[in-house]
Amino acid sequence: MRKLLRENGLSIVLLAIFVCCMAAQTWFGWQVSNEDRREHGGAAEGLGSYVRSGHFWEATGENWESEFLQMFAYVLLTAYLYQKGSSESRKLEGENPQDRDPRLRRRGETMPSSS
Repeated sequence: MRKLLRENGLSIVLLAIFVCCMAAQTWFGWQVSNEDRREHGGAAEGLGSYVRSGHFWEATGENWESEFLQMFAYVLLTAYLYQKGSSESRKLEGENPQDRDPRLRRRGETMPSSS
């Protein structure tokens, strides 16, 4: 279990954040939608009906447009978490070439490779 968490920490954290955010967006959007319906004399709708409504899909689309915030979070998380096989993640074992101080490299030595 510990190995699974270490090798897939990035995916697990991002998936958990995504699920929590979608659940919160769905819940609060449903509440707002039903409040608007009541104010206009309509009946409240069920959660399943709300998820199929245009209100839900419009709110979801608008939230997903915040790509700069998402990219910032992704970059920040990839700096500290690991994902086996990901080119953005640091190596799980051994020294990471990007951690070496370039000022200490010997003359004639090539720059660290990405492998």
